[in-house]
Amino acid sequence: MRVNPTVGESPAARRVLASIAIALLSSACATYSDKTLAARQAADVGDYAAGVGLLNDFLGVSGSDEVPEDLGSDGALALLERGTLFQAQALYSESARDLGAADEALEFLDISTDVTGDVGQFTYSDSAKIYRATPTEKLSLNGINLLNYLAQGDLRGAAVEARRFTVMRNYLMDYDSDHAYCAFGSYLAGFVFEKLGEPDRALRYYDEALVGGQLEGLDPTLVRLAPVTSHRGTRVKQRITELEEDGAVATSKPVSEILTVVGVGRVPFKVPARIPIGRAVGIAGIWVTGDLEVLKYGALKVVSYPELAPSPTLFDGASVRVDGRPARVDLVSRLGNEIRREYEAIKPRILGAAISRMIVRAAAAEGARAAGREDSEWLGTLAALLTEGALLAADKPDTRSWTMLPDRVFVSRTVVAPGTHTVDVRIDGGSRLQRRFEVDVPENGFAAVVWTVPR
Repeated sequence: MRVNPTVGESPAARRVLASIAIALLSSACATYSDKTLAARQAADVGDYAAGVGLLNDFLGVSGSDEVPEDLGSDGALALLERGTLFQAQALYSESARDLGAADEALEFLDISTDVTGDVGQFTYSDSAKIYRATPTEKLSLNGINLLNYLAQGDLRGAAVEARRFTVMRNYLMDYDSDHAYCAFGSYLAGFVFEKLGEPDRALRYYDEALVGGQLEGLDPTLVRLAPVTSHRGTRVKQRITELEEDGAVATSKPVSEILTVVGVGRVPFKVPARIPIGRAVGIAGIWVTGDLEVLKYGALKVVSYPELAPSPTLFDGASVRVDGRPARVDLVSRLGNEIRREYEAIKPRILGAAISRMIVRAAAAEGARAAGREDSEWLGTLAALLTEGALLAADKPDTRSWTMLPDRVFVSRTVVAPGTHTVDVRIDGGSRLQRRFEVDVPENGFAAVVWTVPR
């Protein structure tokens, strides 16, 4: 084929080359997971203060006491990350401020009622829009923030978060009552209303927490509340009956108590990924819009989309000793599993959106081919290949998610005499850490030990 040496000077060639240049320039944009990589790496080694500093840069603020007035599309999500790292440093007031501000700004990704594939669009490439939290993220936000208030002994503030948690969980339960959405949030809400003297409401929350399975550490509480309320959810009723048959003696005597909550690890997070077009179409099924026929002209037969990747996790277990004696510890929530379950449920819609976008990309490449052919077949083929490749590189999937959210939440409760006590908490897995806490427990009251380790 003979190449026209003046091809780049024609109007058609200039239009083609300008389109390619714009696409190539846009391909330099980093994804959310790229932008927050350094903060996650700081958390990996336990340098939470450095992680906060990096998130301050991301938010465009000069100090950790600042919350941007305009959070933009990513700001609310960055506040979730920063609030988690504040909690990891026992800066509970700062954490509550950030999580509260994020809660007001975040929208909710309604998976349960999506019948048109809109979820795929929101989780695929619309990163310019406000971030929409998934059900697990939204419920965890209130549960994690509830911990900030318990750690400060503020039952009223904790009750506000419990009520916010309830509104969202009740909505989700109307559509999917078989899953234990953030059972740790239900457990903690039950604790709050138990201590506020509302046993009926407390048992309703405990019944929700038991959806995820038996929690032996909760048994003494169920026995203690049984005589003072007639409320019996299905799971609470069954467990109280089992305990009474085993000889448990019901008593409603008020107690002093230590609540220990440990959050460890990090949930999976989204990264850009690519998958062969044939496999993607097989998964996406009915969620593809557009004419697949146009894809046969393309040379790049891959689909770009956001995939979940496991977070590096050092810790996955916890043990507690109170005044030197071992205490019962329950694994109440595995949030990573809940995040993955939600993702797998909407993955076909995500891929459908990705393929639909690929169809648009292929159509643009064919337009460039047609324009280039005004000069030569060679320019048309080159223009199509370069346009398709540039648009593929520029097509950054939306990888936003709450990357610092702890993967596992453990809860331990110990009845003690009023006064000062020591609580030794050990977390282990690929490594091991131990911390000692000293707490003062008032008569018929409580003290909360909160240790969040997002690594």
